[in-house]
Amino acid sequence: MNRKLFANAMLVICTSALILTVIKRAEGIHIPYLIAALSAVAIGFAEPRKGWILAIMQCIFLLTGYFLFTKMPENGGQAEVENFSLYGSAVLTFAGSFLGAFLKRAISGV
Repeated sequence: MNRKLFANAMLVICTSALILTVIKRAEGIHIPYLIAALSAVAIGFAEPRKGWILAIMQCIFLLTGYFLFTKMPENGGQAEVENFSLYGSAVLTFAGSFLGAFLKRAISGV
């Protein structure tokens, strides 16, 4: 755990809160998926070697934040949209982190 990884962990906390806010307010899955994919690519770009640690942290923050700190919707349709957005965002976190790390390595020539 170095200083750069710790600073990027703070980025993960902020992006996780942003994704949760978008999930709770969105009427569809498109905007939460877009925000999750962009934040995941940023994670991979910021930490090309240790990005998987940040991706795991973001998934943990997303799941615990959703189930512990948000109110569950009473509408069944909204609950399905939120769950689909939540679990899809977790999967996109790993895929986007890998893509961001790949792009960083391709650009820097490592």
